[in-house]
Amino acid sequence: MQPESRRFQYWGYLLVGALVFAAYLFIRTKGQETVLKAVLGEPGKLVNEAMNSARVSPRITSRTGRITARNFKVENDMSATKDTLIFRFLLDGERADAAIKIWMTKRPSGNWEIVKSDTLFTR
Repeated sequence: MQPESRRFQYWGYLLVGALVFAAYLFIRTKGQETVLKAVLGEPGKLVNEAMNSARVSPRITSRTGRITARNFKVENDMSATKDTLIFRFLLDGERADAAIKIWMTKRPSGNWEIVKSDTLFTR
């Protein structure tokens, strides 16, 4: 009875480890996009693209260095009738930080569009 119990423990721990690793990979690759889509709804994809492009932008990385962390924040409350959104995300770099604020609006066609952006660098 003892050897079967040990074998189950071994495979059980191996299975749990594989599940944790798979969850980590999912969060690492699709987690941010999923969270943004859940919080923001339709404009989440556009915001995620803006964050990813800003992270590798030569204009930003020349001042900040390699980006080590990022964070996002919705400036105004979301509701079903809102057609504008102010969104801020922070990029922490090796030499400096960047705070990027974007204003988005929903066009009559139903598509969200970034109408203005502002970048503030701090050391």
